[in-house]
Amino acid sequence: MRLTSWALLSFSLLQLGCAGSPPSEQAPAPASRHRIVRPDSFPAGRPYSFGVQAGNFLYLSGQLGRHIATGDQPEGIGAQTRQAMENIGEVLRTAGMDYANLVKCHVYLGSMDDYGGMNQAYRSFFTERVPARTTVEAEGLPGGAGVEIACVAHGNLSGISVVRPAAGTLPAPLGPYSAAVWAGDTLYLSGMGGQSPEGKALPESLGEQVAQTLANIRTTLSAAGLEFSDVVSSNVYVTRPRESGEVAGVYDPSFTSPPPPRGLIFLPRLPGPIKSEITFVAARQGGERQVIAPAAGSEQETRGLLAGDALYTRTESAPDAGPGFDEQFRGTLARLEGTLTEAGLGWRDVVHVHVYLAELGDTERMDEIFRETFPQEPPARTTIQVMAGDGPRVQAALVARR
Repeated sequence: MRLTSWALLSFSLLQLGCAGSPPSEQAPAPASRHRIVRPDSFPAGRPYSFGVQAGNFLYLSGQLGRHIATGDQPEGIGAQTRQAMENIGEVLRTAGMDYANLVKCHVYLGSMDDYGGMNQAYRSFFTERVPARTTVEAEGLPGGAGVEIACVAHGNLSGISVVRPAAGTLPAPLGPYSAAVWAGDTLYLSGMGGQSPEGKALPESLGEQVAQTLANIRTTLSAAGLEFSDVVSSNVYVTRPRESGEVAGVYDPSFTSPPPPRGLIFLPRLPGPIKSEITFVAARQGGERQVIAPAAGSEQETRGLLAGDALYTRTESAPDAGPGFDEQFRGTLARLEGTLTEAGLGWRDVVHVHVYLAELGDTERMDEIFRETFPQEPPARTTIQVMAGDGPRVQAALVARR
């Protein structure tokens, strides 16, 4: 059954399994089968890896606008953006890649007022093709940083190409990003909002904005020769939690089958006046595709989707595990582990984890539990603070690859 209340989703995101149980602790997790990428000048001992390479794909942890070795943060968003991108460049070069290999970046700003300054610095790292990009304002970033940038790169340049919908069929881009970029058989779409290609006034209703956003996404997918049935992962960012119930009635009917795994993330601001931004990952059909469905009778959405060798999960939480952060994070990880197990995968296959905290003060405990879960060769990780209200203290989603 399809989700009937996205407001409920934001607080419970599937109440399945033993939410209070920690991830399996009977034996240490085996080492990752993927290559861990750490430049020689980067510090060791972090609870996450700076980069994880799985086949042609390189997943990079979110990089702050701080010097990675000294922790110094330069003044101004331009300098911070350049520092974050230079950190990313070090990881890329260690993996034998460069900025031309980037196919998708997520940019998290401490303030959307810095959008223009970030764009100016960001575009200087690209000479021709620019990756797809999603840009949002976080409630907070680690260490009070002004910007955090997380990216995916693809090692085979011949497998990278930009999708260019016909002129005038999409709203004018607000920055240096491509509408979508192919990386082999995987398509990364930029985050899109509810602006119309014709320049019509942005509708006030969140539901109407989402409808136009999905129309813009459909245009992009069509230009790539894909449909909504090819989508394997989705994140929906919303600035008005009380209006989030309008989303499902517009979003779900776009899919002829159950929607793919997704997250509903509450953030304070998005580019321009939009109330919602949606970002998709899609993949060509043809390989194995396994849907990790919710329990029978559940009204929650797809837990995970295995497309070829890549597993994408929805954003999980476990507020029913108890009021404490440790209880909720262990419960969240237990649910993610259940999805991994059903897909025939384990912790060693995880390449990237997104963690959304209600309070950055919980970072130290998050790190400790992360180390327990990934005692050897941990995945890449991106952490931000989100608007939580009375919702869960922590939410998380992951990508795993065989």
